[in-house]
Amino acid sequence: MTEALKVTGLSHSFGDLEVLKDLDITVQKGEFVSIVGPSGSGKSTLFHLVGGVHTPTAGAIEINGQKAKRGLIGYMPQQPALMPWRTIEKNVVLAQEIKGKADIAAAREWLSKVGLDGFADKYPHQLSGGMQQRVAFLRALLSDQELLCLDEPFSALDAMTRLEMHRWLLDIWEANRRAVLFVTHNIEEALLLSDTVYVFSSRPATVIEKVTVPFGRPRRDDVVDDPDFVKLRRRLTDLLTGSPR
Repeated sequence: MTEALKVTGLSHSFGDLEVLKDLDITVQKGEFVSIVGPSGSGKSTLFHLVGGVHTPTAGAIEINGQKAKRGLIGYMPQQPALMPWRTIEKNVVLAQEIKGKADIAAAREWLSKVGLDGFADKYPHQLSGGMQQRVAFLRALLSDQELLCLDEPFSALDAMTRLEMHRWLLDIWEANRRAVLFVTHNIEEALLLSDTVYVFSSRPATVIEKVTVPFGRPRRDDVVDDPDFVKLRRRLTDLLTGSPR
């Protein structure tokens, strides 16, 4: 078995509101997969279903061969959601602590690896937005789950910090190769980071197209200037705006 996530025939409604319709999505082990789509198309709802927060109206979700339930994924939300009364190292090990196996030494080692050496005993309000996002990602990474779900984690950052976080995330991911499901509104971000991109329609969300990203790894951020990258970005934009060329 090579699938970290397998979504088959997934549909979900909240009362009379149909949000997702007949989705088929696969994330292989070690694969970085992104989902792009219009606002309100149900991308975050999909994460809630994958994370076991909701039970789907129809279809199936398997994570490493198990039916989706709470505790099977590492999750990074749009906002860092750090506990303000806990030190940075204590925030990093929170998921581990819940499982009764917090490793402070490993947390300090990872903080050093991601450029946060010397911040272990600080508190969230003492860190910049980008630094807080690094802490939130480490918390998900150190949860030891095979599948990491990242829900628009860089949307609140300014352009320069976002670019820095792209470089940082690619470096960390290359070194670990966890399976990642990444939600974003940003087509360029999806193409820069991903192996595969699923393009969602407006609600109820269906998969308009599954795109295999043709650029090799390790991937440099200047790939965005490649004519093939520009062409692919234009095609995905046209898919989302409904104006194919």
